[in-house]
Parts: sequence; C-alpha cells; structure tokens
Amino acid sequence: MAKKEAKILNQESLPGGSTAIDFNDSEINVTVDNELIKATEQEVETRRLENREKLYAISMNESLLKKYENFIKEEAEWSSTQALGVIEIYKQIQKLKTEKIKDNVIYLGALPVEATHYFLNKATGKGVEDANSFIELYRPFDQALNDVKKDNQILQDLEKKLAAAMQGISLG
Repeated sequence: MAKKEAKILNQESLPGGSTAIDFNDSEINVTVDNELIKATEQEVETRRLENREKLYAISMNESLLKKYENFIKEEAEWSSTQALGVIEIYKQIQKLKTEKIKDNVIYLGALPVEATHYFLNKATGKGVEDANSFIELYRPFDQALNDVKKDNQILQDLEKKLAAAMQGISLG
C-alpha cells in the first residue's frame, strides 16, 4: 500500500488542533466474533418470541371489566386505522368475559395493553366522579404497561448488542 502524504489544513479551521492529519498512523483493526453474533441472534429471537407470547397480569374485577368494556365500546377516541386497535381490544374483552376473571386478574398480551393505555391517555372527563372512575381503570393498565416497557427495553438492549457485535464492537 502506498503511503499517503499528510494533508496541510488551514490553521484557522482547527482552533488548538494540529495543522496536519496523518492517515497512515491510524489503521483500524476490527474483528468480528461470529460465535457472539450467532448466540446474540438466538437470544434476540428467543426474547422476541417470549415478548410476543407473554401475557401480562392486570388487576380486574367484574365491575372494572364492565367499565373497561364500556370505555372501549363507547368512549375510546380513535382516528383512521386506530379503529383496528379498538376493534381488537373489544374482541379481547369479549374473550375475557367468556373465560371469566380468576382471582381478580385478567391476562392480556403486550399489544392490547399498549393500545388500551394509548386510548386511555386520550380520555377526557369532568369532575371528581369521572376522575375517580378513570383512575380506577387507568392504574392497572399503567402498571402492566411498565412491565411491557421493561421487556421491550431488554429486547432493544439485545438488539443493540447484536448490532455492535456485527460491527466488531463490544458493549460489555
């Protein structure tokens, strides 16, 4: 490989810096650990599958389930394709009603939890009675959403680790 000459730069463009850049002294040596990549890819796929199939516990009794159903059926504000989310949540509620609530807990996947939380965040009301009713429904979904976010963060961290491994970088 032919040696490149150092390039002289205008001193005013580099305050306090060198006026020459020598490209010959900075060779980058990147090695990729294929075993780490393969193991991390497997870990990412396993986590994705777990997240897709995982059910989250939500505190719920019969009266709260009725409020939930009424909220989705009558009050959830949507626009455009968000209608699909409302319809899917409503289907999940109907399924929950046939399965019955066990030990004051229902189980939903990440997507219905996230969608419900989204629609609840768009809700409005008036007065203390509406506020209390809203908080009673909101609180269990907010707790479940925190669990969903933790699981999603673990997956994102694994995906970053995989991307770094593919570039020969170690994130520790």
